Amino acid sequence: MAHDEAYYQAEKKIEEALKSGATELNLSNMKLAELPESIGQLTQLKSLALDGNQIEELPDSIANLKNLTSLWLGEKSIGGNPLGQLPEYLRGFKAIEILVASKCNLKVLPDWLGEFKKLKKLYFTGNQITDLPLTLSQLDDLKELKLDSNPLNPELAEAYKQGIDAVKLYLRAGAVIPVYEAKLILIGEGEVGKTCLMDALLGKEWQEHSSTHGIEIQQVKVTLDVLDVDEDYEEFGWNKKTEITLNAWDFGGQRVYRPTHQLFFSAPAVYLVVWKPREGSQAGQVKEWIQLVKRREPSAKILVVATHGGPQQRQPDIDRQELWDLFGKETVVDFFFVESKPDPLGHGNRKGIDKLKRAIAQVAASLPEVGRSVPKSFADVRQALQDKGAPYL
Repeated sequence: MAHDEAYYQAEKKIEEALKSGATELNLSNMKLAELPESIGQLTQLKSLALDGNQIEELPDSIANLKNLTSLWLGEKSIGGNPLGQLPEYLRGFKAIEILVASKCNLKVLPDWLGEFKKLKKLYFTGNQITDLPLTLSQLDDLKELKLDSNPLNPELAEAYKQGIDAVKLYLRAGAVIPVYEAKLILIGEGEVGKTCLMDALLGKEWQEHSSTHGIEIQQVKVTLDVLDVDEDYEEFGWNKKTEITLNAWDFGGQRVYRPTHQLFFSAPAVYLVVWKPREGSQAGQVKEWIQLVKRREPSAKILVVATHGGPQQRQPDIDRQELWDLFGKETVVDFFFVESKPDPLGHGNRKGIDKLKRAIAQVAASLPEVGRSVPKSFADVRQALQDKGAPYL
């Protein structure tokens, strides 16, 4: 145990509080890496502030502080502690009314928060939280809930905008199910083969297409390859056979559509920038299409796909390093060369399509919104709308 100056000062404050019978203790912003075990002696404490330190793990003895009514583990303006999770032994704090854990690297909140029946204020600003435990809907006295600067799933984010009552209604909607769904957006100049590529991804028979006008939407289903699933995915319920539904948007490439296209460039989505080697990447405006996406969606994931017009056409020639230098490998994930037309000498295979589908599945699985949980009733309503077969928003 590192008994540095900050640790010594904290022990001193704890000793003084023990002698005086103080019910409040402020250890904020002391640059503490560890909290002394002696904190457990202060069973009379009502309020404890630990925000603005570097504490990764709270000592077991803190479980003795069962009279706490307010606990500050991280405050928005001061900072938090890199806890990563709320420890199980906080569960005994049944008298707690205010819990502040902003900027504490929290990803998942425990169900037992619903046991804190006296909770009035919960602050979780600046964490990595995507959803809330359903048990929070049981907290009748909860009047303030702060979730700003968290990657909340879209349904919860919308409820949060409307206030705490809407959040409770969202949580009361019942059992949740995971949703493995995202957009697949095909963009590029006119007549580069986007619609033929869409057909190939759908496994449709080959046919020539005239130019697409506006937007066409179809569903593409992809499955994660066994090699694509690692421990990070398994932690969130993925498995070898997880199927991802992609609502594939085929955008007309004519220049007149570009201002309106950007309105639909949104997360969660996988983007395919399609170009034709016969005309070259410059004529295909590859760089310009990537810039259009980046302006609207800075965290976009893009696959650059060269389509081929036949055996006599040019091989794809594109400066990959230039695009990586300009936009980064986080944005331009990879490059592909595909044949949308089946090879009559290759048992009808379409060159590169299977490889592209595996890459699409892997990129989609990496999107934080894919695999999120939503109330089953929400999913049932949307399915009913889809079954009607009529356009809906």
